Amino acid sequence: MFYYFVLLILGPLLLIQGRLVRKNIPILAEATGGRSGRLGEGRPLSLLVVGDSAAAGVGVETQDDALSGCLTRVLAQKYCVDWSLVAKSGNTTEDLIETLQGRPFQADSLSVGCSQAKVLDDKNSGDNRSDDNKPDDNSSDGNNSDDNWLDNSSAPNIDVVLVSLGVNDLLSPIRESHWIAQQVRLIKLLKSKYSAKHILMTAVPPLHCFPAFPQPLRWFLGLRASEFNRKLVSLIELESECELVIIPLMPIASDMASDGFHPSAKIYRLWGGTAAKAIEKRIESLLHR
Repeated sequence: MFYYFVLLILGPLLLIQGRLVRKNIPILAEATGGRSGRLGEGRPLSLLVVGDSAAAGVGVETQDDALSGCLTRVLAQKYCVDWSLVAKSGNTTEDLIETLQGRPFQADSLSVGCSQAKVLDDKNSGDNRSDDNKPDDNSSDGNNSDDNWLDNSSAPNIDVVLVSLGVNDLLSPIRESHWIAQQVRLIKLLKSKYSAKHILMTAVPPLHCFPAFPQPLRWFLGLRASEFNRKLVSLIELESECELVIIPLMPIASDMASDGFHPSAKIYRLWGGTAAKAIEKRIESLLHR
């Protein structure tokens, strides 16, 4: 590929710049707050957000302002959302696969009421929740629950998974073909272990816009991100359950967190809103078949 030719020519300079960035970039904490809960009323929807530091909310103070909070608030306007977040700073795709494979599952299915009827289940497309299945008043604040139902249940059936991965892979020596093979493994795992019906894969962000990187490293990483996304699009075209999410923004410095690398609250809102629209569109298409 072209960028491998660039790497051959500019390799020493890019390596030096990469080491300086790693040394000098400030380390920001993950967003605080609960990582699972239930929010809203209406048709039941189970949601799993997985990934890296961006999924974990690095760049903002609390999960309310992070991806999971922004996404669940929008969805809760129409649905009863049971949600869980599995994310960690530094996660590569391989790291996440190992984490999901090792999640403990015990006796019961989802204990929350919304699990009685799945909104993306064709056989349960009607609104058939009974009064017994309404959320408890004590658990209606979905952003303050400390209990992660993925840890406390048998493998649940997940309606929607939102994936945030790619940057840490891209910054490693991995080839794009190997990365795509890992995406295939992740998709298979989400479908087999969690019965995921709709998988939203977030595009690798435009690293050529990230102020944390100097030139020509920024330009090179942008080329690499484009190649990763090109391969990801080709994969998603073969997976009917999968959909690509592109944040509708070419970020400038003021759009980023203080480290020039992670999203700000503005980007998290755009990301969550864009993902919510894709989810609602899929649900509506199934309900009107």
